[in-house]
Amino acid sequence: MTTVNLNLSEELRQFVDGQAEAGRFDGPAGYIESLIERAKNGKEKLDVLLIEGLDSGEPIGLDAAEWGRIRRDVEQRLSNG
Repeated sequence: MTTVNLNLSEELRQFVDGQAEAGRFDGPAGYIESLIERAKNGKEKLDVLLIEGLDSGEPIGLDAAEWGRIRRDVEQRLSNG
């Protein structure tokens, strides 16, 4: 394992320490490691979804009305949790 030194503001250091002390992580390094792992997994998932989208068939045009419908649908889904 490689060691990386980070310079954090006092506010960020207190936040990281608080997350570690909450018991969800094995110290500050465990918290930061989990953030990096989450970002890595998210990028890998996004790559898969982008390729899936590219392979899904012929593209279709979307006009302003269709984008409005999509936005309303997303907003509704977000408000419903």
